[in-house]
This record gives sequence, structure tokens and C-alpha cells, in this order.
Amino acid sequence: MAKEIEKANEEEEEEDSAVRLLREMGYKQELYRGFAPFMSFTFCFTAVNVLASITIGFSLSLKTGGSAIAIWSWFLSSIFTILVGLSFAEICSVYPSAGSVYHWAGELMTARYAPLACFICGWFNFIGNVMGDVAMSSGFATMLNTAMIISGNSSLSTGVQTGISIGMTFIWVTTNALRIDQQGWIHTLATGIQIGGVIIIATVLFTMARQQATAEDVFTSTYNGTGFPFIYVCFIGVIPALFAFSGYDSGAHLAEETRDASRATPKGIVGTCICSAVAGATFLLALLFSIPNVRSFVESNQYSGSELNLAIATCQLAVPSPGPLLLTILLLVNMYFAGMSSLTGTSRISFAMARDGVLPFSAILRWIFQPTKSPIATLIFIFILESSFLLLQLAEPTAFNAFLASNTLGLQISYGIPVLLRCTVARNCFVLGEFNLGRFGQPIAVISSAWLFITAFIMFFPFQYPVTSNNMNYAVVIIGGTSLVAAVYWIVSARHWFLGPKRTHIDSTPLLPVQGLNKESNEGLPSSDSVRP
Repeated sequence: MAKEIEKANEEEEEEDSAVRLLREMGYKQELYRGFAPFMSFTFCFTAVNVLASITIGFSLSLKTGGSAIAIWSWFLSSIFTILVGLSFAEICSVYPSAGSVYHWAGELMTARYAPLACFICGWFNFIGNVMGDVAMSSGFATMLNTAMIISGNSSLSTGVQTGISIGMTFIWVTTNALRIDQQGWIHTLATGIQIGGVIIIATVLFTMARQQATAEDVFTSTYNGTGFPFIYVCFIGVIPALFAFSGYDSGAHLAEETRDASRATPKGIVGTCICSAVAGATFLLALLFSIPNVRSFVESNQYSGSELNLAIATCQLAVPSPGPLLLTILLLVNMYFAGMSSLTGTSRISFAMARDGVLPFSAILRWIFQPTKSPIATLIFIFILESSFLLLQLAEPTAFNAFLASNTLGLQISYGIPVLLRCTVARNCFVLGEFNLGRFGQPIAVISSAWLFITAFIMFFPFQYPVTSNNMNYAVVIIGGTSLVAAVYWIVSARHWFLGPKRTHIDSTPLLPVQGLNKESNEGLPSSDSVRP
């Protein structure tokens, strides 16, 4: 009994400390802080879900480089993603808020330019997360169509697949209306299913494949189905790998709902990056070793009219029936959980931005449903927006590739801004948190920011030559259109009143409460030049 009382007192002290830290950052505790520390990892790991994301991007991987580019891009991306994750963890330990990179950009920039920095960072992260959800729901519909085909049924029409993807988005939105601790157990279950799925699929493919590629084939053979020079393919071949890793900041979005967030969330981010790198390499190698000849495999599926995802086509090649169907169902289950977790992260960055007035109609979008303490208005807004993007598939068959590129582009830029600020503007005044890299923090941040911005530029590249209206990379249109909306909103309205999130450490220039929307959340809070010891 005494131990139970002592444990309850420790949890209460942790919660009081977390609430106090949140108040120092300028916010009230509105969301339910019910995430256990381990749940922070399982949520982040489920949101990345390399089993689902590699499957979605596998067709693009084989067509833009083949086996060698796919596997070496994965190894390269793994190394740099872990470095970025370490930089993220260090910053998140100091600023554990729902806004994540958006909030960090405002803290790490000088007071004069903080509003603009976090405004830009927030919008890029917002659209990147939205496009990630769209890619996941579209990928789910495509995978379900694949299950229909290998079951002997005819292929679903584009309209039906679009309807399914919108329906899945609605289901994920409904699930996210639950209280966060209830969702946490779902994420924990999903983590077990994902790890088990990787082990099962890898074991089946390695042991049952009728023919296997040699190590030389996997690590050196290439395939160029783009029409561009091979050196160009080496660059765009990294896009599927980066898409597979996107979302490792998700744990930071739920920091306000995680107990002992200053320690648990950074560990969850780093743990996710490392575990995803290992799980992804295992799954990817299992797929690649099951394809004896990539060129004949891609071309036979490309012109067969089967419309199969090439990851499932690989299972069909390697495993006798009904194995491919069972593996497809396992992948569908993982995609369901991945999409649900991805949408959770999107809802939190949207809520954080609405709380500060960054989004139009923020006064409505920031509303919290008190019985579950969930941002219901934000969830409804996300459903409407993502459904609109999914409808683009009816007009443009290649929209899916644009979803992947837009997701990765938006996130890479938004990830790069706070990391770059940490090693430039804030290099001499960054306050180390409980999780820190010591003297290695600065060089790791420099390397990470360079990687993020270089790869972000690659996301604009087209996938096929010659470039036509049917195969161009519409990420330029999606990101450009969103940036135009954000720029107009900034020039016409936001620049006159938006002051960014409350600052606690760097350049403690006093900032006035934001007019109207933020007035309520700033009342009774510490003065803006207060510094946390």
C-alpha cells in the first residue's frame, strides 16, 4: 500500500512539473496527459511504420534505381535520419510541446524574426503531415485493390479506390476522437504487430522464395525506368527511403500528453529512428533477395496490366498461394495503424498552430472536446482537407507520387529549420535539457541541417523523362499552392499580430500577448522574459 501511495505521489510530482514547464512555454494544460513514457515510443514507431511505408514506396524504389539504389539509399538515409533524430531529441528535451518543430523554430530564432520562422516552419510541417496521411490512405486503398486482384477478383476502379481512401480517413479521424491514453494501448498493440509482421514476412521470403537473388545482384544491380541519366536516378532514388522514415517527430507532437516528456519523448524519437532503420533494412532485404532479376520483374509487372503493388508482386513471385494474400492482409493491418498514428500527429501540429492563430479560423479549430480532451474541430478540418486532396486522384492518375514527394518535402524543410537555427542563431545560447549530446550537439546539428535541406531540394525533381502533364511531379503544385495561401495569409493578416509561441530561454525580449485568440491562453501566465532555470 505504501509503495502504491509513493508511486502515485511521484506521478503527481511529474505531472505538476510537466504542467509547470508547459506554463513557462506560455500554454495551459488543455490536452490529456495520459501517455505513459513507453507509449511515446510505440506511437512514434507506429507512425513511421516502415513495414507499411516501404510497401507503399517499393514500386517507385524499383523503377528509380533498382535493388542497389534502394538498399544503399536506405542505409544512407538511416544514418542521417538517426543524426537528425538525435538533434530533435536534444531540442525536444528543452521544449516538449505539441507544436514540435513549429514551436522550436520560434524559440531558437531571435525575437525579431521568431514569428516568421515558426510561421514558415509550421506551415511546411502541417502540409507535410497532411500529405503523409493522404499517401497512407491512398496506399491503403491501393493495397486493398491488390488483395482483390490476387483473390481472383477484378480491379477496383479509381473512383472506388478514392472512396475507400476517404472512408479510411474518416475511420482514422473517428478513432482519434478517443482519449489519448485509450489510443496509447492501440499503438502499443500496433508496435507488436509491426515487429511480428517484419519477422514473419522476412522469414517467409528468405525461406520460401523459389529463386533468390545473389548478394551481388542486390547490392550492385540497378534498373533505370525513368529515362533520365543514371546519376540523376541516384538522387531521386532516395525519395522512397525518406518517405518511409517520415514521421519520426510524431512523438514530439504528443509531448504535452506524455508523462515525463522531457526524458521520455527524446528517447522515443531516437529509439524509433534506430528500430525503424533495423526493421526497414530487414524487410527491404527480404524483398530484394526474392527478386532474381529486377529488370524482367519490373517490366513484366509494368506491362501486364495487373496494377499490383510491386511488394505484393514480390510475395506472389516468392510464395505459393494463399501466402501472398495472407501477407497482404498483414500489410493492410499495419497500414491501418500507421495511418491512424500519422493522423494523430497531424491533428496535434494543427492544434498547436491554431492555438497560436497560425491557421485561418483558428478560434474554432483550437476547440477541445472536454470529455476526451481531444481537438475535435481540428480533426474535422483535417478530414475535409485530406478528402479534397484525395479527390485529385480522379483527375490525375500520378497524384500518388506527388503525395509522397510533398509529404517528404514539407517535413524535410520543417525539420531543417529548427535544427539549422540550433547550430547558427542559437549556437551560443542553447540551453541543454535532460537529454543532450554535449559537445557533439553542434556538429551533429550542422550535418543534419545540411542533409535535410539538400534532400528537400531533391523532392522537386520529376520522376520520368520526357516530362509531360501526365507524369510531372505535382509536388511543386501542391507545395507551391499551399505556400501561396500561407504567404497571402501572412501578408494580409498574420504579420500584423502574430508573435509566435512564448519564449523562455533565448533572447528574452518581452513579447505582448497575441491579440484576441491568444489573450485567454496568456492570462495568468509568467511574464515573457522569465527564464526557466
